[in-house]
Amino acid sequence: MPFFHNDALRLRRAEILRHTGRLAAAFVLLYLFCAPFWDGSYTTLFTASPQNVSRLVVALIAVWIVLDGRVGARLRRKVPLLPFGLLMLSVGGLFALSLMSPFASGTAAMTHGLLMLAMGMLLAAMPLSLLEVCAFIAIPAALDVSGLLPDSSGAIDAGVMSTRVLFFVMTMTAALSALLQLYRTIINIQQIAQDPLTGAYSRGFGSEMLFLGFEAARRGCRPFSIAFVDLDNFKQVNDQFGHDRGDRILAHSGASLIAGLRRGDVVVRWGGEEFLVLLPGLTTAQAREVMRRVVENGLADLPNGARQQCSVGIAERIEDKIEEPHSLVDLADQRMYEIKKDQETDGVGTAKMMTAQPVRPSGTSATVILHPACDASLSAGTVS
Repeated sequence: MPFFHNDALRLRRAEILRHTGRLAAAFVLLYLFCAPFWDGSYTTLFTASPQNVSRLVVALIAVWIVLDGRVGARLRRKVPLLPFGLLMLSVGGLFALSLMSPFASGTAAMTHGLLMLAMGMLLAAMPLSLLEVCAFIAIPAALDVSGLLPDSSGAIDAGVMSTRVLFFVMTMTAALSALLQLYRTIINIQQIAQDPLTGAYSRGFGSEMLFLGFEAARRGCRPFSIAFVDLDNFKQVNDQFGHDRGDRILAHSGASLIAGLRRGDVVVRWGGEEFLVLLPGLTTAQAREVMRRVVENGLADLPNGARQQCSVGIAERIEDKIEEPHSLVDLADQRMYEIKKDQETDGVGTAKMMTAQPVRPSGTSATVILHPACDASLSAGTVS
């Protein structure tokens, strides 16, 4: 699995955490607006009491999360759980203060206790790892160890069970749900990421990996090559052998590309019979040799005994002085079409077919003519 595939998964999870956190913050604001009318504290709402100050702190944190503006944006990107974590800590502090303060009414303590339980239920909607779950469990655990969750009285009187048991059950349920959400998120992302026919990545997910890989190469001052692969005469293949057989040939071609590359390389089905191959860390010359080896003998068997050939265009961000990832794709695509215009060769270890012979049988030789912008030492050669 390529390193930026993991980065793409983290990016998607961070997006889910951000939206869920904003929803939780909006709920907390609505709850705090209604709470003074429930517990009767609206008469002392504007006094400088510790409880009111704590409510104000919780409300300000919730507003910061809901607005999701530039203030703290970098920190939120680095630690996606930070906003919800601060909200959880502030709500826990408000609940603890309600239990400890001699001036807080029992109704106010109940109100804040219910908010704490609601935050635990919202936690169940977050895709969290085991370490993150343990960190959140530490908040009610700290309340319990400190003696703020009495066995027979407190924020919630369930009538049947103590506050401690109730909080324990709710917390563990939320923790298990959060772990399940993480598992479901990973499975859903993987299903969306993969093209079901070829086994390559889908275009949408491949675009994310292209961006992440390009930026990682830029930060590390490393080369980053891509190859644009187009199956030759594929319409004729569909017309001659049928679309069902064409789909099988397309699937085998994708599998051949994936099998012939390194573990860290990425094959994306860009559309139809087109593939995009991401080759991190390779110069143009190195990428060309890799693609020559992968495609020179064809990508799939055809019913007539021939092999499915392809045309390949290659571009590299440093040598081609490209600043944007999709400009790199456009350049590789352009070079692929320039190569397709050649009457004899396609430029990367495969040959263009004459009109009467749409595919070249395996085992024959092909003259390789590389794009003029590439390494001069590899500008011409013969592949057997």
